[in-house]
Amino acid sequence: MIRNIIFDMGNVLKYFSPPKLISRYNHCEADNALLLREVFHEKEWVALDAGAISEADAIASIQARLPEHLHKTARRLILDWWKEAFDTVEGMEELIQNLHNNGYHIYLLSNASIRQVEYFDKLPAYRCFEGRITSAEEHLLKPQKEIYELLLSRYDLKAEECVFIDDSPANAFAAEQCGIKSIVYHDDMELLNERLASLGVQTDRS
Repeated sequence: MIRNIIFDMGNVLKYFSPPKLISRYNHCEADNALLLREVFHEKEWVALDAGAISEADAIASIQARLPEHLHKTARRLILDWWKEAFDTVEGMEELIQNLHNNGYHIYLLSNASIRQVEYFDKLPAYRCFEGRITSAEEHLLKPQKEIYELLLSRYDLKAEECVFIDDSPANAFAAEQCGIKSIVYHDDMELLNERLASLGVQTDRS
């Protein structure tokens, strides 16, 4: 029987689109492409999620690869992205509240930097969450098996009583390898409800 629902954050609870975020700064197309590559697709972004680099060092390293007129934007993308492009995935607030009201235990398992604590209360139905594991705080990253094992041990959960919802097939597969049922979510709330129901999870309002 499923008793625990574990949510990823980016593109599951909140939308995260680096190209959309960068477009808000009104740079030219070439600068947008440069920012996308150097901020989000280089080692510093992963290192921040892993808790392996400070924000100051990440910013300095990224800025060293960028022209000076993009330095301020790069800094804001590292420090303040969540303030500017963090829309709730439609239907997620209601789903989590229903799950909570139906007696399920709700947890967060996210690859995120140490700054995640500042926007935890921006997550849908955040008061329903009974625990969270953030990669930077633990110096572990999905899909490392250790981060799933840590969640289970810290909150005394049985893998067979858990279902994990993530937008990454690799992260979902890793959860399955740890005995946790998983669902890959791609912005289809109807399908998510169907998949949860197929696992015996009651998602309707009680």
